[in-house]
Amino acid sequence: MNRLAKINFNGGTRLMPARNRYDRELIFEEVEFCARRHGAITLELGDAALHVDHTPDAPPRQCSGCGDPIGALVFSLLKRALCGHCARGLS
Repeated sequence: MNRLAKINFNGGTRLMPARNRYDRELIFEEVEFCARRHGAITLELGDAALHVDHTPDAPPRQCSGCGDPIGALVFSLLKRALCGHCARGLS
């Protein structure tokens, strides 16, 4: 299960190992940090490519996965808006 996660943001790319749950939790923490700093990023993990936006002024949205309200950090996959918890479940 030697996988790599690729975090793309304006001005760079960060590669991180994605071997186990701990690695993937660190990846999502880094994704949240980068999205808050750069506004919009892309996370490539396995076959999935998630677009992540940090828009604190956007109107609230509902998660397509669990139905809970999504905060300022929105994970998008195939036109579905996901909260951080549901996005983590994809990995």
